[in-house]
Amino acid sequence: MRIRRIAALSAALLSTGLVGVAPTLAGSASAATGEWQDGVTSSDTIINCVTQSPSVGVSANTGWRSTNGEVPEVGEKFYLRGYISLVGLPCSGKVATVPEILPPAGFSYPDEPVLWGVNTLGESGELTDAPLDIFNGVNGGIVLTRPGDEPFVLQRGQVLEFQFPVVATREFKGTATQAPTCLSRRDGTAPCPPSQSGDHLQIAFAVGGHGGDKQYVTPYVPIFAAKAGTAGDTTAPNTTLGGGPANGAIVPSTSAAFSLGSTEAGSRFACTLDGRARACASGTHTVTGLAPGTHVLRASATDAAGNTDPTAATRTWTVPVPARSLSRSAGWSLLSAPSAYGGKVLASSRRNASTSYPVRGARRLALVASGGTTHGTVRVYAGSRLLKTISLRTTRNVTKRVIPVTSFSSAWTGTVKVVVATTGRTVRIEGIAAPTR
Repeated sequence: MRIRRIAALSAALLSTGLVGVAPTLAGSASAATGEWQDGVTSSDTIINCVTQSPSVGVSANTGWRSTNGEVPEVGEKFYLRGYISLVGLPCSGKVATVPEILPPAGFSYPDEPVLWGVNTLGESGELTDAPLDIFNGVNGGIVLTRPGDEPFVLQRGQVLEFQFPVVATREFKGTATQAPTCLSRRDGTAPCPPSQSGDHLQIAFAVGGHGGDKQYVTPYVPIFAAKAGTAGDTTAPNTTLGGGPANGAIVPSTSAAFSLGSTEAGSRFACTLDGRARACASGTHTVTGLAPGTHVLRASATDAAGNTDPTAATRTWTVPVPARSLSRSAGWSLLSAPSAYGGKVLASSRRNASTSYPVRGARRLALVASGGTTHGTVRVYAGSRLLKTISLRTTRNVTKRVIPVTSFSSAWTGTVKVVVATTGRTVRIEGIAAPTR
């Protein structure tokens, strides 16, 4: 029966979508202690068999409590309970009841038991973790019964109580949200839909067999949970940003794939690319369609308690200007080359043929050029100043080769020019890179 109880509760919680984590039930039968914050009472009316006048038949309530008596925070365990008693003198002398729990969305459930007991009203009683059957309710909640689908039966003066632990996975604002005051709840025909009950816990006690005027008595209580991070867990996670281009790299590609992570499981992430916010999540994060220039990706993790990494993980890299965007003099041909950066190369074997591109705020310069056994030599200028003479000859044919040219002592703005220095030897230029960081 213990195994069936665990399986039934897990299935019920997952199928209704009321919680993020399905509980298992184990542990001691010690009840939660401390001051309970009770909600709005619900009751029905019977005709008292002695006085023949209307009086309260059953009365029910629900409540919550935290271990320190204060409003719990997101991620902090606290407790919910429901209780119902037969207080009047019905002609039958007893009432059958089945509770259905209707919590708002935003709870997870620790690996602890549901505690329950039937005791005498006004006396100190005991709670047990004895088995219960747990099912999906007709109102979209979770139904508790005795084993064998049997209802709880209360004699006059008895009270049924149950308690269970929860953890808020979001902020609850209680009375700042709409209360479950629909007509069906007041008439006793059904509880209010949870979707219309704000941050309130309802427990719909089905009642029958005692001559009362309601099918359900449905008390409710506002639930409060403060935003995490003001107490308890105050340690911020560290954001990790793996894969992708190395920091400061020049990468002849218009896309990049990174691995985003945190030192705390369950963290959420905030990202920007070049100062603009973009959606991101744990795992592979790919950016595409990058324009030529220097790019900065920043990512910061926030843990379940609301603590945010104060030092975002950052990656800076530069995408070169492709060959098709370079200005050129006579003597150059723009050729298709599938293996080259951007699928194009500027090719020339004419001495003094030149190609150029204006840059702004450059901190470094580099060429992207093909290499081969018969390739020639180029000179690279910043304005009229010769920066470097570079041989493009290699022992084998290569493409997308990034060749550093120079670093500037301060940001430089002007026109970069590449001039062919040899005659009859092919020069193949794929792009120019000018990192600004």
